[in-house]
Amino acid sequence: MLLTDQELMHLRLKTRKVVETELEALVPEMEKTHVFPEKLWDICRANNLYRLRLPEEYGGMGLNVEQYFQVLEEISRGPGSIRMYLHNVNGLDWHILHDHGNEEMKAKWLPMMATEDYFITFSLTEPGCGSGADIRTTAVKKGDKYVLNGRKTLISFTDITDAFYILAVTDESKRKKGGLSAFIVEGDTPGIRVEPMPHMMGCRGAGHGHVIMENCEIPATNILGKEGDGLDIFKEALAISRASIGVNCLGLSQRFLELAIARAKDRVTFGKPLISRQAIQQTIADMGTHTHALRCMLLDCARQYDRGEDIEMKASMCKLFGIDTVRTVSDSCLEIFGGIGYFEENPYGPVERMYRDARALWFEEGPRTVQRLTAGRVLIEKNGLFD
Repeated sequence: MLLTDQELMHLRLKTRKVVETELEALVPEMEKTHVFPEKLWDICRANNLYRLRLPEEYGGMGLNVEQYFQVLEEISRGPGSIRMYLHNVNGLDWHILHDHGNEEMKAKWLPMMATEDYFITFSLTEPGCGSGADIRTTAVKKGDKYVLNGRKTLISFTDITDAFYILAVTDESKRKKGGLSAFIVEGDTPGIRVEPMPHMMGCRGAGHGHVIMENCEIPATNILGKEGDGLDIFKEALAISRASIGVNCLGLSQRFLELAIARAKDRVTFGKPLISRQAIQQTIADMGTHTHALRCMLLDCARQYDRGEDIEMKASMCKLFGIDTVRTVSDSCLEIFGGIGYFEENPYGPVERMYRDARALWFEEGPRTVQRLTAGRVLIEKNGLFD
């Protein structure tokens, strides 16, 4: 469904209000308990925050990526853990199943995702190796089943998920091409268990854990695509997810910018407001330039995706520049705020918590080094040309 400009603006403003009031109100509890309050699901259902990208035939709104990114920017202004969660719900959660699951799986689970009665979390990273062709989890076919053995780590939402997207080796001789396969493993399957990980610096409320599979048998029909398609399926999913992380960086950066300007207008030193000083004006100009440039990059990437074109290179660039942007803007915001920005509460907004939450974006879907390698590889293949 394509919204009119007026409808989209209404949705954006409504979402911003919900994020900065109802969802912000959940933060004190999440900061103490490190889990999502029960109210979260009701708020998200009531405001269609689970339905943004899900196709209409399964109960979703079916927004294209260009419009979805504008709503995701509003979501990203709020609590980091909820931002992380809703990014997954509207992306990795349904998208992999929709594109690569069989018809029975899609008919069973996709309609439930419109109300978040079913959630599948992305499970790729493993201890002691990278997040790609060198993984060690194995899946051995035995009759009409696969038997999985292995260990995943740093997996998000292990405390609330119903199932896991798992990448595993099915043919050791073809690791880099055709040797890895993707599966859905339901959370109540015998042989799979979760070990909780310690609490995080920020994004509190989002539970993380190790996912251990020991002789875990699943139906062969739980494979996604064909045997050997797994690495391509996960790489495709990561591309749009990395661009979405860029949007998360944008939403936070925009709010940091607004808070910094509000503080600089009010703070008076030596008889003058900070906003009148050229050094502060130059800092704000740099913050705004980074933020605007990131928004333009993401708009270009979204439109390319909606045209059905490959975005691997640009998605990594968006995430790379997004990290640089939110780092620059958040540091500058804290400097403009001065001492009160370091306190958990101040009258302008949650600068301290936002600063902590932003640091999770360094690592989601790969750090800066991974983004540079991905973008560089594609740039070299294209001889430096852009689509």
